[in-house]
Amino acid sequence: MAKTQSVKRYNLVLPEVLFDELQSVATRRGVTVLEVIRQFVKLGLLVAKTEDTPEAVFVIRDGSGERELTFIW
Repeated sequence: MAKTQSVKRYNLVLPEVLFDELQSVATRRGVTVLEVIRQFVKLGLLVAKTEDTPEAVFVIRDGSGERELTFIW
């Protein structure tokens, strides 16, 4: 049985300068502003989970290596 997904609709008002930055990122990636917002929200939720697990670290990997981020709450 397929899992059904609930969708809620919201209006989001952003300062123009923030929208312009999001639009720039979206254009570079070839996606929509909404997709950029989704990606950043997902990342933010993952980071927020580290608050519940103090020993957790975030590691960002790119082509040239890794960077470890430590969040101080």
